[in-house]
Amino acid sequence: MRPRLIAEGSSTHRWIQGGNWTLTIVVMIAIPFLVAIPLKPTLFGNSYTIGISNVNEAIAWAVAVLGLNILTGFNGQLSLGNSFFVGTGAYLTGVFVQTYHWSYLSTLIVVIPVCLAIGLIVGIPALRIQGLYLALVTFGLAAVFPSIAKLEQLDRFTHGSNGLSITSKLLPPSWMPIQGTLDLINKIPIIGDWTGTDHFSKRQAEGIYAYFLLVMIAGACFLLAYNLIRSRPGRALIAIRDNEIGAEVAGINLSLYKAGAFGVAALLSGVAGTMLSIDKNFVSPDDLGVNFAIFLVVGLIVGGSANLKGSLIGGFAVIFVRQWASQTNEVPLLGWGLSGPYGQMVLGVLLIGLMFVMPGGIAFGMQRLRQRVYRVVPAGPPEGRTDD
Repeated sequence: MRPRLIAEGSSTHRWIQGGNWTLTIVVMIAIPFLVAIPLKPTLFGNSYTIGISNVNEAIAWAVAVLGLNILTGFNGQLSLGNSFFVGTGAYLTGVFVQTYHWSYLSTLIVVIPVCLAIGLIVGIPALRIQGLYLALVTFGLAAVFPSIAKLEQLDRFTHGSNGLSITSKLLPPSWMPIQGTLDLINKIPIIGDWTGTDHFSKRQAEGIYAYFLLVMIAGACFLLAYNLIRSRPGRALIAIRDNEIGAEVAGINLSLYKAGAFGVAALLSGVAGTMLSIDKNFVSPDDLGVNFAIFLVVGLIVGGSANLKGSLIGGFAVIFVRQWASQTNEVPLLGWGLSGPYGQMVLGVLLIGLMFVMPGGIAFGMQRLRQRVYRVVPAGPPEGRTDD
């Protein structure tokens, strides 16, 4: 069956776009109310968990993967050190909130310029090295960050190996219609039964408020990235990735755009660190080291490199696939029992299988499936117009 061709900007195309946006908004509003009380579905004898904290963490990871995507996916600079910037943002937020009693959002006026400046400085070596050598240099950043956070000179701020606990809570404002929205969802057949309650506890209400706050921050970050990629600097970044020599011959300033890509990636990663602090109320140096950096790359590859939707998918895949893999205790049909570290075998098998089925990542795989149904093609010239 041949796919249906739809002209870009046509009424059908606008209806599809409108439907997609409407569905996205409805799902985004409903999700926190459906998982505020964790869902525990059972599949093949294995019990899995879907909670508001998992969703909030996945949103923060999506922004962190987005930062790496700008640098590696769209600019072609292989980096393994973005966890350094995530950790910097997380600790800056934690210190200013816990020690100086700032609000979470106000810490962004410090996190953004500091991470941007550090990213620009780190980007300077990228002007002379590239490929695996650049990956090795940035990998050193990921490896050294936990040691920096544990320095005695910083202990009164970071609390060393014990990690930094943030006692400040996010209290939802009185005008936020949490209870009203819950009542409305409970009236919807079938879906209303998923919430499992008629009234949320204080902690659950805080999780819902944090969700909407993180969605707003993530939305601003993705909008920034979208506008950047579609702009002249964004096209320059892509040109450098595709053909560095050709880009330089075309008059693109390689030094400026390479360092700038590092700066934007660091900025977004720092904001992701702030989002993790909002979600967890705790910052640990050991959680922001080499493993974090590696899973950022996994999220980029699984979601889809050089694809903004892939960043969102990758963030959720890292959190939920990794969690569900650890919760898998029975292998269907084979009758194998898994426990402890063997549960990670499921994660490895899933990643290997995914690369065979969708080598370009989930986002590109979904795009190819959609193109089998319909394709959006450029609109032709207006009726009656002729090109001389």
